[in-house]
Amino acid sequence: MPRPLMMIALLLVLAACTAPGSGAPSTSSAILPEEIQARLQPGEGAFAPDLLYISDKVRDAAGKAGYDKILIDPIMYFLPLEAPRRLSPGDRQTLLDNFHVLMARELGKDFTLALEPQRGTVRVQFAVLPSTQEAVALDTVAMVARADPQQQVVSDALISPIQPGADLLIEAEWTDAVTGEVLGATVDRHFGQASFEGQRFKNWAEVNRYLQAYAALIRYRLCRFRGLETCTPPSAPLG
Repeated sequence: MPRPLMMIALLLVLAACTAPGSGAPSTSSAILPEEIQARLQPGEGAFAPDLLYISDKVRDAAGKAGYDKILIDPIMYFLPLEAPRRLSPGDRQTLLDNFHVLMARELGKDFTLALEPQRGTVRVQFAVLPSTQEAVALDTVAMVARADPQQQVVSDALISPIQPGADLLIEAEWTDAVTGEVLGATVDRHFGQASFEGQRFKNWAEVNRYLQAYAALIRYRLCRFRGLETCTPPSAPLG
């Protein structure tokens, strides 16, 4: 089920008024620097991330308007070193490749997809990891060309080994592609849904619907953040 609807303006007010560091995660992080983790605040309202940080640089209209391109780094999968691998290497690769393609398709509707750092470009790194207090290490990286967002995703009818009940986190770090300055960061559970339903996804098509819904959620958040009036809220992934 999707979260209740959010208003980005309310989210920014809450983020500004909450005590610094009150939302810092109690679980391990894969990609967020410690100083950014300390600034994370709980998201409030519908479609808000579980945790959020926004730099002062992009809080005003001028800062937001300065970015019209997005460079999506290959999405990464992290795991504790000693954790059992419940997904095969092939399934982990399929998950990341599909995730990357669907995210590029969705964000490419509103932004130019950049192939290299340049002015006016925000760079985003997504990481998938389990909710854990153990240290995590890089396990798998998406193998998708940035120039080909129309690449086909795996959507066969084979039973997916991914368990919806898995407590997965999605971290995202947004930076200026030229300077490397951190512009924002988010942490989401369950691909932005309140929870997963059922014991197992029936097939990869169902997994892809969750990935597509998360990509649409990210596009919606960016749309509202920029103050546009044509933002379409994402629907529940499995209807």
